[in-house]
Amino acid sequence: MRIDTPLLITGGGPAALVAARVASGSGLQSLVVWAETRDRDDAPVVLGPAVRAILTPHGVLDVLRPYLAATDPPAIAPSLFEGVLKHHCVVDMNITVYEGMEWTAAAGRPGAGGVLELGATRIEVVADAQIDTATHPAELEGAIVAGADAAQAVLANRPGSAAVVSMSPGTEGRTPSDSRAAARR
Repeated sequence: MRIDTPLLITGGGPAALVAARVASGSGLQSLVVWAETRDRDDAPVVLGPAVRAILTPHGVLDVLRPYLAATDPPAIAPSLFEGVLKHHCVVDMNITVYEGMEWTAAAGRPGAGGVLELGATRIEVVADAQIDTATHPAELEGAIVAGADAAQAVLANRPGSAAVVSMSPGTEGRTPSDSRAAARR
């Protein structure tokens, strides 16, 4: 069996989910190959203004609202963020999530892709672009920014796209690295 997808996202974690939502918000379909959730401190994390600016236009903040530990400013436990957003991605028509399968990246061939395996089931995956979130920050705000930046970079490099893609209203003309700097402030 073979799957062709415009965007392959590997590595899991909040960055993968945010990248999938940002891509989906621009109409780009993605396949998320889910890795195990990383161990992390599960104390609620305040979502700063830069992160809220990333999440709001894609409806993510609205999806998270019932699960927030605090609302002003919004705060959520990282594992809860991940669990809620993963379930939200599963019901998004532009996002396919494969979980619990062994992933092997393709070596020695041009382009992105690899093989998913579960028992006797083997699926070849071929993608136009790939985001690997395995090396993205583990802390929630950093992962959100990195995932959004990665998706924006893919969107900016698609045929017919503008050189700079706005991440949210009021950020026109910014590059993904600008949003990382804003999140660190």
